[in-house]
Amino acid sequence: MAKTLVAYFSASGVTARLAKELVMTIKADLYEITPAQKYTSEDLDWNNKSSRS
Repeated sequence: MAKTLVAYFSASGVTARLAKELVMTIKADLYEITPAQKYTSEDLDWNNKSSRS
């Protein structure tokens, strides 16, 4: 086990890719934070004021 933990949340995958790159670079452990209810494309619609984004 490493002494550093990278915890991330990624709804679209962009943050996940960056977190995995960081983990490889600094040799850290990785932990994904997952939502209780998965995000849909409607949830991520920035133009919709009632979306979860």
